[in-house]
Amino acid sequence: MKKRFYELDALRGIATVIVVLCHFMLFREDAQIGFRLFTNIIDIFFILSGFVIFMTLTKIKSSKDFIINRLARLYPTYWVVVTFTFCLILFHQTFSEDFAHITLSDYLANMTMFQFYIGYADLDGPYWTLIIEMLFYIVMLIIFILKCQKYIHHIGIVASSLLAFFAYYPLPSAYETLFTNALLDIPLLQYIPLFFAGILFYNIFIKDDHKLLKYVGVAFYLVAQIMLFDYSGRAQYFMSHLEYGVMLTIYFGLFVLFINGKLKFIVSKPTVFLGKISYALYLIHQFLTISFLIPYLEESWGINFWIASIVIALPIAIALAALITYYVEVPVNKYVRNKYRKDIIRTETTQNI
Repeated sequence: MKKRFYELDALRGIATVIVVLCHFMLFREDAQIGFRLFTNIIDIFFILSGFVIFMTLTKIKSSKDFIINRLARLYPTYWVVVTFTFCLILFHQTFSEDFAHITLSDYLANMTMFQFYIGYADLDGPYWTLIIEMLFYIVMLIIFILKCQKYIHHIGIVASSLLAFFAYYPLPSAYETLFTNALLDIPLLQYIPLFFAGILFYNIFIKDDHKLLKYVGVAFYLVAQIMLFDYSGRAQYFMSHLEYGVMLTIYFGLFVLFINGKLKFIVSKPTVFLGKISYALYLIHQFLTISFLIPYLEESWGINFWIASIVIALPIAIALAALITYYVEVPVNKYVRNKYRKDIIRTETTQNI
């Protein structure tokens, strides 16, 4: 039976709610109350992804298994959310002349999840991380196909070393431009140390050998990502380099607690529930709440920001995310995997006749 790491579910759920609250507060001076320090909270998701995806690779038998697993997990929920958000934007456009006009082409491009590479903007803010995740999946799939899993830590160390070196070493302007463009064109590069830190955390978790050396590796990935601060993400616009380093160290510390069985204190029914709906909540919350619900409640109904955001908008986003999770993500994922499993059994039976 598949083991469930409820600490990771809870951590994912808590982090997602913090993302939502950050988006509520960041651009309101009267409401920031320290939330700017969590503008790099997305880093937790990249570490989580490294942990979970490499764990998945150790359990699958073929590249097709991995592809089906990822497609069934990501696309159904994403398609529903993109469609919902597109319709909501169209509805909003009829009442807001100054709002950016979107077309069917924008919608169709976003449905691919690769709009970054086909020249279309994201329909909603949170989608920017998805291309990073997809690129990571492609890299891991290539590593799996080439049977290079045993070299995974060498790959991570070399890639992170090169990125950190180029980020800190003074380069001639032409090479500096080349490096910057590479990071912009392949956004995964901005977060490579985080993904490989997640992989290393998984290795420490399942293998009780060379722990000191592995923790040195974790520290290396932490430092490498801190060195990439000026080139990665949006946190640099809201927090200092030092603040980023402190917060990232805390995030790494949470994973150290987890792999040592010390993170169970965050596990509860609410946090695990939030973890279960976290993907849908992350995708659906931004335009729905920040561009639509909260302004409407404040301007048309005169409702206080705190009531509009925390008491009304957040529960609505959570409720919609739960509906999408339980009526789309879970059943579709189950159906696709069961059908795929039956197809495999049928194929094996036919071959044995």
